[in-house]
Amino acid sequence: MKRWLMDILACPAKDCRSELGLEVFESHDIETGDGTVEEIDAALITCPKCGRWYPVIDGIACMLPDDLRMEGKQRREETAFLENWKGKIDDDILENGMPFGLQPES
Repeated sequence: MKRWLMDILACPAKDCRSELGLEVFESHDIETGDGTVEEIDAALITCPKCGRWYPVIDGIACMLPDDLRMEGKQRREETAFLENWKGKIDDDILENGMPFGLQPES
């Protein structure tokens, strides 16, 4: 994902549409004819208004509606993302994230 995408992205929640924040966990530089460009590989996109979070996994911003994130492969991938980066993700997102956080271990 290119950092400049954050200038045009907004929270996809129908009742929100707020500007988003970005916390980059992993990136690499790409040489282009115009210089060096950062390619973001793993990051957390957050909405300060509604509290939702969206992962960037393998350079792709996963910004699906809540109902498409709650089950199946997408839920497994996003849960694995939270597990993998939990040392860098705010506890509030891990515990109370919208639409879900990490389930406490029993």
